[in-house]
Amino acid sequence: MPIDKENTVEKNMVSNVETIDKNMNIFDAATKFISSKRRRFPIVENGKLIGQISQKDILKAAIKVKGNSWK
Repeated sequence: MPIDKENTVEKNMVSNVETIDKNMNIFDAATKFISSKRRRFPIVENGKLIGQISQKDILKAAIKVKGNSWK
């Protein structure tokens, strides 16, 4: 397969990225995941990437918070 040096990541990336605030409640984040149908969101603080959160991370956190009352 020939290498296309013009077909860069920058030309194919999404530049208007939806993020989650690091202080968002986990259940609000879960709602955002469901409504957006995304599996991961970047976490940005002061315009700088500080991490990412996945649906699995949110599920684990929700189980930790609500696990004992889900009987």
